[in-house]
Amino acid sequence: GWVKKILSGGSQFWFAYGTSGSDEEIRSADNGYLYTLVTSVDMRSKVTDQLGTWRHVCNTWSLTTRAASVYYDGLLIGSVTTPSGRKVGRDGYVVLGNEFGSYG
Repeated sequence: GWVKKILSGGSQFWFAYGTSGSDEEIRSADNGYLYTLVTSVDMRSKVTDQLGTWRHVCNTWSLTTRAASVYYDGLLIGSVTTPSGRKVGRDGYVVLGNEFGSYG
């Protein structure tokens, strides 16, 4: 999605998904940090962090290949393999503009 960094310093999470089993199923920050199924993709060194500038961030994950990837302004900037046999929980909540704090 489209994100605009408005605060300096640290990671500002713009998307999160949590379930009863894990409050950190998926998290994505405005600076190239993605956390998927207990595996992080830390691409902060590849991201130009500019306040007030709109950026396009896309995160993908495949159950078949277990690959989690981060695209930033249309370019693939990082990818990792998530744990075998792990699936995204179905009983969760999506949070936009913040981290997922707790279930329910």
